[in-house]
Parts: sequence; structure tokens; C-alpha cells
Amino acid sequence: MTRTMKKSSGENQGQSQTKLSTDQGNNIRQASWHRITLLIILGYEGAGALAGGGLLVAAPDGRIMDMPVEIMHGVFSNFLIPGFILFGLGILTTAAFISVLRRIRIDWLLSGLALGGLAIWFIVEIAILQEFHWLHAMWGLPVIVGCLATLPLVSSHLVAMHHSKGG
Repeated sequence: MTRTMKKSSGENQGQSQTKLSTDQGNNIRQASWHRITLLIILGYEGAGALAGGGLLVAAPDGRIMDMPVEIMHGVFSNFLIPGFILFGLGILTTAAFISVLRRIRIDWLLSGLALGGLAIWFIVEIAILQEFHWLHAMWGLPVIVGCLATLPLVSSHLVAMHHSKGG
């Protein structure tokens, strides 16, 4: 079902139309390719963050992942805290995946928080390591694409909130 909302535009009182595709529950639907792209990225990043964070917590000395603690240049004495942070991001990203899959109303918020959190993770990680490794591209570029795929969700929810308030 497609619902068309009319919004008057200030001084000239012209009519602009915004089309929002909604389901039976009046939830905003995103384009299929956006949704599939976002689900793939959230699944990939969520699984990676859960696995990587879990391995860092299980062996804070970095031996399981073959990473010496010295690569952090003294910022952390071991990988325990970074492991917990990464595992937490994995939980958030998995929750975002489920919310997008089930089309839950806060899918846009969880996706934005998860992907924004992962983007911050990569920026801080690169700063701490003082180098850019090819794995940063492998895990970081999908986060950028995921952020772009999340934008239509965010904007459509903001438009819907604006129209529901009579704006």
C-alpha cells in the first residue's frame, strides 16, 4: 500500500507530495535492495564483531588472533576492554539486523547506532594502532555502505514523524 501525504510549502502555498510505502501495520517500508544490502552488512559486521570481541575477551593477550598487545602502543594493557566493546557492538549490530529483518519501528535507530558505533570503532582503532591495515578496508568499507543504506530508513521515519505531528 502506498500512502501519499500532502505538505504545504510556506509562502506560495503550493503542494508538494511525499510518497511513503507502508505495510498493513502502517510501518514504513524501505526499497528491497536497500533492505537486502543493509541485512547483509549488518549480518556480516555483527558476526565479525561478536566473533572478534569474543576471541579478544577469551584471550586478552591476543594469542588466539595472533596480535601482540604492543600494537596498541600502551593505550590498553591487554585486549580485554577492546574485546568487551567490540562484543557489545556485535550485540547491538545483531539487534539491528533482527529489527530490520522483522521491520520493527526502531530499525532505523538501531541500524544507525550500530553502524555509527562501528565507524567510531574503526576510526579509534586506526588511531590507536597508528596504521591502516587491509582488514580495516575489509571490515570498514561495508560499514560506510551500510550507513548509506540506512539513510533512507532514517529520512523516511523523520518525514513520517513530521507528517504525523501535522507539519
